[in-house]
Amino acid sequence: MVWVLSNRFRMNRMQGDERSPVVLVVDDHEDTRHMSLIVLRSQGFSATAAVGGQAGFACACEQHPDVIVTDLAMPDGDGWEFVQRLAADPRTCDIPIVMVTACATESVRERAKRENVAAFFFKPCAPDVLAAELRRLTGAPHSHSAL
Repeated sequence: MVWVLSNRFRMNRMQGDERSPVVLVVDDHEDTRHMSLIVLRSQGFSATAAVGGQAGFACACEQHPDVIVTDLAMPDGDGWEFVQRLAADPRTCDIPIVMVTACATESVRERAKRENVAAFFFKPCAPDVLAAELRRLTGAPHSHSAL
């Protein structure tokens, strides 16, 4: 899953496409979405956001981002349903998912592994740590921008 996407991004860059990796942030808290967009953009990513699983899935299908960062709590279901829906759809099954959640239990981390989540972080997650993981997943070069 990750290799396909990273390889696609690297191929685009080799062919002269200098676009920034696109990150879709799915979180129900407006402040978290807003801050995530600021941080990701300052780190050299193109970033967009959605409020919940339904809107996140629609955005993922329409925009086909390079990676999705999602919370577990959703106003319209839960993050597990969102992750499963993405994995089951051929339009979105190749998009790596990074879960960032306040549900800090080892059972949640284990389930994330079973659901093929590419990376998992407990909140709060340091912005530079998240950005480094997103660069690793997309094959994007290191940005010199920082907060």
